[in-house]
Parts: sequence; structure tokens; C-alpha cells
Amino acid sequence: MNTEKKQPKATEKPATINLAAEITAAVQTDDTPEIERVLMESDNMLTIDGRPYELVANYHDGFDKDKLAARFSDILTKYDYIVGDWGYEQLRLKGFYAENNKRAHRDQLITTLEDYLYEYCNFGCAYFVLQRLGTPKRDNSTGNSSKRRRTRSPRRRQQAHTSEHREQADPLKRKNVRAETNNKSPRKRHFTIRKQKATKPTKKVH
Repeated sequence: MNTEKKQPKATEKPATINLAAEITAAVQTDDTPEIERVLMESDNMLTIDGRPYELVANYHDGFDKDKLAARFSDILTKYDYIVGDWGYEQLRLKGFYAENNKRAHRDQLITTLEDYLYEYCNFGCAYFVLQRLGTPKRDNSTGNSSKRRRTRSPRRRQQAHTSEHREQADPLKRKNVRAETNNKSPRKRHFTIRKQKATKPTKKVH
């Protein structure tokens, strides 16, 4: 009786072992090559996802192609410069705009790189600077401003419409005001003329 119960357990173990072995073998045989995000064209020219960049600064050999590929994010494609600095053996990437970008804040311009390194990076840390070649894609901020202008224009039209409506609704008041001003002006002129005649000196007859 005891031998019959132990036999099914012995037959189940090889099945589970073989299934795990087949899975690991399938993973090992899958040699599909991964597309490299960062390709070096020369010592200082490279492409990231097909976009051309130039290595303009490499302080203390901070540039690492493999680490850059692992840490790169698509949000960095809108910047003109990409700065990578090392701290605690971790690579940090930050984007900067060109100096002539008038829409960006001052701390987002590449001219403030020294301030960024001094304030946020370790003293003497290794870093590198990549410059984007060509025109990166930027956010359409002009479209937002035009939408704001369009939303404001109906208000102005409504205000103008209400003012015109008031003028049309009170035509009698405007006519009465004009009539009063016209009636008042001759009285003043008549009064001044009479005053001038009264004060006019009389000529003596010799």
C-alpha cells in the first residue's frame, strides 16, 4: 500500500524539472539583437534614436554611451543641450535650451550651466554636454496664446454689443442732452454780448 502511493510523486518531479528546463532553454536561444539607441559616428559625433548630437564637453571622461542609452528619455528631445552629471555612481540627465531662446526661463538656458553644476552637482564631478544638431521639436506655445486671444475676443465683442445696445435703447436721452447744450450756449453768448455793451465807454462830444 505504501509503495503504490509514493510512485505518482516520483513521476511528477521529472515533469516539472523538464518544463523549467525548456523555458530557460527557450530564453537562452532567443538571440534577437536589440537596436542600439546611441550610435557613435566618430569621437564626438553620435546619434540618439536617429537624432544627431555632438559631444561638446566631456569633463573627467563622464560620457558613457551605455549609461546614456539606459537613462535617456524622449522628453529630452525638445532641448538644444543635454547635460549628464555623475553622483553616487548614478548618471543624471538634464536638458537646457540655447541662449537665443526667448521663451525659456533663465535657469533653463545653457548659459547657466556653471550655476547648475555648482548648486546641484558634487564638487569636481564628472559630466558631459551634448549639443543637438538641427532644430528639436518644441511645444507649440504660440497656439496656446492664440487660443487665449480667441477666448478673450468674444468678451470684447459682447462688451461692444452691450454699449451699442445701450446707445440704441436711449436715443431720446441723447437728443435731450444735445438740445439742452444747444439751448444753453446761446444764452451764455447773449449774456456776454450784453455785458460787453454795458461796459463799453461813452464817447464825449466836444
